[in-house]
Parts: sequence; structure tokens; C-alpha cells
Amino acid sequence: MSNYPDLAGKNVVVTGASGDIGLAICEKYLEQSTNVFAIYHYDSSGLEKLKTTHPQGEHLHIRQCDIANIAELSRLADELEKQIDAVHVLINNAGIYKDNIFSALTYEEFDQVIKVNLYGTFGMTKKLLPLLRHARNATVVNISSVSGITSSFGQSNYSAAKAGIIGFTRTLASEMAAKGIRVNAVAPGMIESRMVKKVPRQIVRTVMSAIPLKRLGRVDEIANVVAFLSSDASSYIVGQTLVADGGLVMR
Repeated sequence: MSNYPDLAGKNVVVTGASGDIGLAICEKYLEQSTNVFAIYHYDSSGLEKLKTTHPQGEHLHIRQCDIANIAELSRLADELEKQIDAVHVLINNAGIYKDNIFSALTYEEFDQVIKVNLYGTFGMTKKLLPLLRHARNATVVNISSVSGITSSFGQSNYSAAKAGIIGFTRTLASEMAAKGIRVNAVAPGMIESRMVKKVPRQIVRTVMSAIPLKRLGRVDEIANVVAFLSSDASSYIVGQTLVADGGLVMR
């Protein structure tokens, strides 16, 4: 287990915290003795279990918010400003997918994915910017995907959103670096999760055969990359997208 003593005591906000990757990220930051504000939309059961079972569970603060809704984002930001004086780490992890081949893709399917994945990342960062500025050497880590780097059949909406996050990360990093906020992104490949279990087995086998490591990634491996990018161990890394995919899209 990698430990980053510089993270201890810091305030960390994680969106999409109820998903498998989100839960792993929350657990990783609890291990670093941080105060974790876990943002979820629908189901908090996994977070509630983590809070009651983890030795540092009292430092997990669970908050509900639809990050695609500006009014709810404003409410959340107001609540956080009353509770803490700074956000040291923001992890924009929330995301949805609505796969369909382009000829059958609806405007609603495209719109929903863009709103949550891309607009949600923008909105959360925008609303928490004052608290990020109050921190000393704050970091933002945006979760993109290899789907935003290479072609992903049936995911034109998801690919567009995740590619947008990579572009957003670069430009935000260039604007924020001089203000003491480092911004980077992580692009996971296919990870063992509830989401991937919904993918047809033949597709999973095809993807796995193209991965040099010949296996899917684990959620804790993504959480490790995220923690690294938010720690002083990555203090000279700015505006980058770190691909964690077992070698799937390496060139």
C-alpha cells in the first residue's frame, strides 16, 4: 500500500463516490488519514458500509448531489463552505454511460452523458474553486477514460465527454498552475466493476485479449494512481493524462 504523509488531515472531495472506482478512491484517501467528502447521486449503501467498517470511517462524510443540476451544486458548495475552510483535493470521478451505435443514438442519450460526465466536471470544479484557492497547493484529478483517447464502438457520446475532460484538464491546468492548483487526469482502461459486468462477455474477452497484461484492471489500481497525482510525489506533474489500462492503447 502506498502512503503519502503529506495528504494527512487534508479535505478531499470525491464525486461519483458510490461507484466501484469511487468507493476505492474514498477508501484509499481514508487510508491516508484525510477527511473525505463522498458525493453520490442515487445509492449510498456502499458508502454507508465503508463508513461503518473502515477504521477511519468517522472521517467519511457522505453528501447527496446531482452534479448535473446547478442548483444542487450550489447547495452543496454552500454546505461545504460552512463546514470547512478549504478543499485540498477534488476528484471529479462521477460519470454515466448510455451506449448505442451512432445511427440509433438519441439526442437525450447524448445530452445526458455530456451533462453528467463533462458539464458535471466543469460545474463541480467551478463551484469549489473558491475553496480550492483557499487551500495551499490544491490538486484536481479528473477521471477520463481510454474511450476519450481511442475509438470505442457504440460510445460516441461517452467518448466525446471523456475526450472533453482531457482537453478541459489541459486548459484548466495552464490557468490554475500559477495560482497553486495542480490539475491532472487519469484515463482508466477496462476495470473490474459493476459497470463492466453489464458489458457482453464476448466484448470483454475481446478487449482483454488486446491488453498486454491479459487482465482487467482493479479499482484499487486506479485509486492508487489518483492518490499519487494528488500528493507531493507528483508535485511537478501538471496538465497530464495518466493512462492506466494495462497497455491497451500504448503506442
